This record gives sequence, structure tokens and C-alpha cells, in this order.
Amino acid sequence: MNKKILGIMSLVVIGGLCFAPYLALAAPTPPSVGLTPSPTDPPNIDPNALLAVIIRYVFGFMIVVVVLMLMISAYMFVTAGGSPEQVGKAKNFLIYALIGLAVAVLARGLVGIVLTMLWGASTT
Repeated sequence: MNKKILGIMSLVVIGGLCFAPYLALAAPTPPSVGLTPSPTDPPNIDPNALLAVIIRYVFGFMIVVVVLMLMISAYMFVTAGGSPEQVGKAKNFLIYALIGLAVAVLARGLVGIVLTMLWGASTT
């Protein structure tokens, strides 16, 4: 019982440390100085910038999913209790998480290369 509680507490602490930088990034930005656009003016949206924002959000979501999968895999290893079947399941879950990370990174790079070749746009 104590091992389960210790495992859950360690996952919560590690998860909190993973998301701590996002708290700093959530700080409010100072108001911009200058003229404000009229509410009747249509918004001036650059399609390349919009695509870059969408790609960043999707990539961020994919990384969050990979981190959660890694934490679940670690929990499965901790709670396996030496059972070869449970350890095998945890290893497979870890492999799937790492494959997901590789796919996410390669997809991000490939999208950046294609956008740069087509429009000279940057996704950063």
C-alpha cells in the first residue's frame, strides 16, 4: 500500500514539475501602447502566422500526451512487482511513447521544411 501511495505521489510531483514552466509563461502581458483598431475594421490575419500558431498548439498537445504516456509507463514499471507480464506491458507502453515522441518531432520538422520551401514561412 505504501509503495502505491509513494508511486502516486512521485507521479504528481514529477507532473507538477513538468508543468511549472507553463505557470511562468501564463503571466499577463503589459497593455500595448498606441492606437487601438476600430471594432468595425476586419481583422488583419496572416494565414502563415495562423498556420504557425495551429502547428505550435498541436505539437504542444502531442508533447503533453507523450509526457503523460511516459508517466503512466513509469507507474506501470513501479507497480509491476516483478511480474514479467506486467513489466512487458510497461516496456511496450514505453516504446509506444518514445515512438510517439519521434513521430511528433519528425512531423514538426517536416511541416517546417515544407512551409519554408513553399512560402518561405517559419513555424517558430
